[in-house]
Amino acid sequence: MTNTADRETSDGRIGGAGDLADDRANILLVDDRADKLMALETILSSLGQNLLLAHSGTEALRLLLQQDFALIVLDVSMPVMDGFETASLIRQRKNSELTPIIFISAVNYSDIHLSRGYSLGAVDYILAPIVPEILRAKASFFIELHKKTEQLKRHAEMQAQLIREQAARAEAEAANKAKDRFIAMLSHELRTPLTPVLLASSLLSRDQSVPDHVREAFNVIVRNVQLEARLIDDLLDVTRISQGKFSLTFELADAHELLRCACEICSNEISAKNLTVQFELGALEHAIRADPARLQQVFWNLIKNAVKFTFPAGQITLRSSNPDENWVRLEVIDSGIGIASDALSKIFDPFEQAGPASYGGLGLGLTISKAIVELHGGRISAFSPGVDHGSNFVIELPSAVPSSTEPSPLQIEHASSASDMTDNVATHYRILLVDDHLDTVRWMQLFLEAIGYLVTTAESVNAALRIADQQKFDLLVSDIALPDGKGEDLLLELREKGHNFPSIALSGYGTEEDIARSRAAGFQVHLVKPVSPQHLHASIDQLLSRSGSASG
Repeated sequence: MTNTADRETSDGRIGGAGDLADDRANILLVDDRADKLMALETILSSLGQNLLLAHSGTEALRLLLQQDFALIVLDVSMPVMDGFETASLIRQRKNSELTPIIFISAVNYSDIHLSRGYSLGAVDYILAPIVPEILRAKASFFIELHKKTEQLKRHAEMQAQLIREQAARAEAEAANKAKDRFIAMLSHELRTPLTPVLLASSLLSRDQSVPDHVREAFNVIVRNVQLEARLIDDLLDVTRISQGKFSLTFELADAHELLRCACEICSNEISAKNLTVQFELGALEHAIRADPARLQQVFWNLIKNAVKFTFPAGQITLRSSNPDENWVRLEVIDSGIGIASDALSKIFDPFEQAGPASYGGLGLGLTISKAIVELHGGRISAFSPGVDHGSNFVIELPSAVPSSTEPSPLQIEHASSASDMTDNVATHYRILLVDDHLDTVRWMQLFLEAIGYLVTTAESVNAALRIADQQKFDLLVSDIALPDGKGEDLLLELREKGHNFPSIALSGYGTEEDIARSRAAGFQVHLVKPVSPQHLHASIDQLLSRSGSASG
């Protein structure tokens, strides 16, 4: 057997089975006589295709096992295995069952022989002597047909691949949405029971009839509930960070006070491991513009990690300084297990943990802390001399010098606390409170009534609508998820009935989409459970002051 890989083709290129990089088709020429094969090759070489030659049916079948062909030109009269027998075996192979076959014969066969050829899939039957132009024309037709078919096949494959890819993308997006819905539902279910704990603790911490040490214990509960809510939000925070939807609420704050409060929250764990905490707060300028809860979350996370990874009877140092004008540096230094050098570069990546897996944790705290610090215009970094040599986390933040007209952080706290129990401003305003969580309703009603509001409660959409038709109200505070509908549905029905009082959505759902939906329904404010009493009071006062007077 010979093929065009053994010689140059008429256009000067080397042809053959291996030269498939271009768009040339394979043509198989089968004849037991070398002179006839050479004649066929000469006739068809001008077509510029890959011509492969076989001297017998057996050789032709061997080539068909190696590759596919656009056309087979097959001599009928061959010893051992004639053209008909060869064609019959060709048709039994799946990849060649539809390959066009042109029979060549020097004998004028009867109609029976022609019928047999066509029954074996012959597309044409040429008698010798061959007219070159006719053979080239027929071969050209089948080559073009083959190329068009291959183009359509490739296009179909590309379309099919695109539709798989699209289905996989849709499946991944659906899975991602399902994950987000699960996390949102989980955070809602975890945050809802924290609301009455926060409200009850806040009220009792301000009750002068309660002993001082008990009121201080309630203050600790309040701070821990607020931070527990932040922990629940960590999973949502990671999504917000990746989507660029992470936002903060800034006010004047004392960095030293936030650091001390974060340390106090960890006091039990510190005592349990007999750790020594040393304060070296040398910064003269430590007022900052910050989101206090978020920044305290960062400090708490760093101190918590220091406690977790420090050996019993070890030491934690909390240090502050002013490295440059208008900058505050805060450091959390421990004598614990340290951080390996290869882990330092990725310690702020999501789900990365510097310590052994046995220490637990989601590996999200440092990722969120980095985002919070950077949103404050600051920077965070980690250092360690090595394993078992402790670690040092450094936060640098812009300082803020209070102006003469701006209250200090302590004045802000004092003013907020003093106004919480004032009853002369709120008296006579009527609030419709709608929530099906009974503990939340009870303690929120007690809180709102303690500061002078008149509160009527309802546990469902239908109950709220009935009450609204019987009484006049100045404000609606409603949960979003209710037994017989949604808070948005309640608000829309109230508007249709002519009740135009302002409204606050209070919900355990706090994603950007949740807030957007409640705002679109007409809620002026969306508060996420557990809401602090101060924040709730401020939101109510703000809305009522806008309304100017009571409305029905």
